[in-house]
Amino acid sequence: MRDQSAMSLAVMASRSRLSGATPTAYLPAMTWTDPLAATLAPSLDDLATLARKAFEGLPAEIRRQAGEVALRIDDLASDAVLDDQGIEDPYALTGLLQDVGQDRPTLVLYRRPILDEWCERGDIALGDLVAYVVADELSRTVAVAWSPAAASSEGWSGARSPSLADFAALAGHALANLPPPIKAAVGDVQVRVEEFADDETLDALEIEDPFELTGVYEGVDLTRRSVFDVAPNPSSIRLFRRPILDEWCAGDVGFQALVEHVFVHEVAHHFGFSDAGIEQVERS
Repeated sequence: MRDQSAMSLAVMASRSRLSGATPTAYLPAMTWTDPLAATLAPSLDDLATLARKAFEGLPAEIRRQAGEVALRIDDLASDAVLDDQGIEDPYALTGLLQDVGQDRPTLVLYRRPILDEWCERGDIALGDLVAYVVADELSRTVAVAWSPAAASSEGWSGARSPSLADFAALAGHALANLPPPIKAAVGDVQVRVEEFADDETLDALEIEDPFELTGVYEGVDLTRRSVFDVAPNPSSIRLFRRPILDEWCAGDVGFQALVEHVFVHEVAHHFGFSDAGIEQVERS
């Protein structure tokens, strides 16, 4: 199930608040900054390292029964593998033990589906999730039931996927680092972090796949406002956690840099820039 809960961040010209805290109070307490926020998403090599740790943590009897197993990490299962398994959605297959019964079967783990489950759940360390995938596949050849040991808390092994609170903190960090004149002009824009855009928003933008929308600006931009206007409802910037994480997992940009990029992109809409205008500025 996808959690539709959200966290709000009230952005004011003279101050910023996250759950009642000022920037000086909440910036040092960000939970997803050092050292992971600046890094790229877990790579094929990172998953291989976690899988090897999972093997090393197996009880001796399990290792004996499993025998020699080769390990391979792919991004996604091939069409041929999916057809052979009767699976249509490549994200539904996190691992597969191939060549069972041969002298050296191969355990294949699929990076993107594992990361997708890690991001969706939010409550499991990546090392634990990889260990469970390894255990699930090896159970096809091992006659002993066991539960994987808890993963180390170091690095990716103990990392849980960034939460709504982590996103809100990084949005606050991006706001705090805007040039003062721009931050003052931002005014009373409301910033919200949600799992996905709702159906109404997607329909209004004629977007079918919710993963295609990482953020949206809603309101009357500054170029279309007048001193004679009745006080409008505050404009809002909405960031969408799962699509941003999906882009992070697929791309070559650090997590914090990506969140700040999406945030600043939506701030530009507040100042009246169109998507085409923003792209032109980014190319210059």
